[in-house]
Amino acid sequence: MILKRLSTYIKTQQRVDEVTLLKHFHLKQNGLAPMIEILIGSGHVQKTVSRRGEQLSAHVFYSWQENQVIPMTVLL
Repeated sequence: MILKRLSTYIKTQQRVDEVTLLKHFHLKQNGLAPMIEILIGSGHVQKTVSRRGEQLSAHVFYSWQENQVIPMTVLL
Protein backbone atom coordinates (compact mmCIF):
# COMPACT_ATOMS: atom_id res chain seq x y z
CA MET A 1 0.00 0.00 0.00
CA ILE A 2 2.70 2.51 0.95
CA LEU A 3 4.72 1.45 -2.09
CA LYS A 4 1.84 2.49 -4.37
CA ARG A 5 1.43 5.80 -2.52
CA LEU A 6 5.17 6.43 -2.77
CA SER A 7 5.13 5.70 -6.50
CA THR A 8 2.12 7.95 -7.06
CA TYR A 9 3.72 10.78 -5.07
CA ILE A 10 6.94 10.65 -7.10
CA LYS A 11 4.93 10.48 -10.34
CA THR A 12 2.85 13.52 -9.32
CA GLN A 13 5.88 15.57 -8.23
CA GLN A 14 8.04 14.38 -11.19
CA ARG A 15 11.20 15.11 -9.16
CA VAL A 16 11.46 15.05 -5.38
CA ASP A 17 14.37 15.04 -2.97
CA GLU A 18 14.87 12.29 -0.43
CA VAL A 19 14.42 14.59 2.58
CA THR A 20 10.95 15.57 1.34
CA LEU A 21 9.96 11.90 0.91
CA LEU A 22 11.18 11.05 4.40
CA LYS A 23 9.18 13.90 5.93
CA HIS A 24 6.05 13.36 3.85
CA PHE A 25 5.80 9.64 4.59
CA HIS A 26 7.22 9.84 8.15
CA LEU A 27 9.99 7.34 7.35
CA LYS A 28 13.63 6.88 8.25
CA GLN A 29 16.24 6.42 5.53
CA ASN A 30 16.66 2.70 6.26
CA GLY A 31 12.89 2.24 5.86
CA LEU A 32 12.74 4.18 2.60
CA ALA A 33 15.73 2.49 0.93
CA PRO A 34 14.21 -0.97 0.24
CA MET A 35 11.00 0.53 -1.16
CA ILE A 36 12.90 2.90 -3.42
CA GLU A 37 15.03 0.00 -4.70
CA ILE A 38 11.83 -1.82 -5.74
CA LEU A 39 10.60 1.30 -7.57
CA ILE A 40 13.97 1.82 -9.28
CA GLY A 41 13.88 -1.83 -10.36
CA SER A 42 10.47 -1.26 -11.95
CA GLY A 43 12.14 1.15 -14.38
CA HIS A 44 9.97 4.20 -13.74
CA VAL A 45 11.90 5.81 -10.88
CA GLN A 46 15.43 7.09 -11.33
CA LYS A 47 17.79 8.09 -8.52
CA THR A 48 20.15 11.04 -8.86
CA VAL A 49 22.88 11.68 -6.29
CA SER A 50 24.45 15.14 -6.34
CA ARG A 51 27.74 15.18 -4.49
CA ARG A 52 28.27 18.63 -3.12
CA GLY A 53 31.91 18.42 -2.11
CA GLU A 54 33.68 16.79 0.77
CA GLN A 55 32.26 19.09 3.45
CA LEU A 56 28.56 18.56 2.63
CA SER A 57 26.50 15.39 2.43
CA ALA A 58 25.19 14.23 -0.92
CA HIS A 59 21.80 15.47 -2.06
CA VAL A 60 19.55 12.64 -3.35
CA PHE A 61 16.66 13.13 -5.79
CA TYR A 62 14.13 10.70 -7.24
CA SER A 63 12.43 11.39 -10.55
CA TRP A 64 9.64 9.72 -12.49
CA GLN A 65 10.18 8.42 -16.04
CA GLU A 66 6.95 7.85 -17.97
CA ASN A 67 8.58 5.25 -20.21
CA GLN A 68 10.37 2.40 -18.50
CA VAL A 69 14.14 2.84 -18.52
CA ILE A 70 17.04 0.66 -17.51
CA PRO A 71 17.21 0.88 -13.69
CA MET A 72 20.09 3.15 -12.71
CA THR A 73 21.47 5.67 -10.27
CA VAL A 74 23.11 8.81 -11.63
CA LEU A 75 25.99 10.40 -9.71
CA LEU A 76 26.70 14.09 -10.28
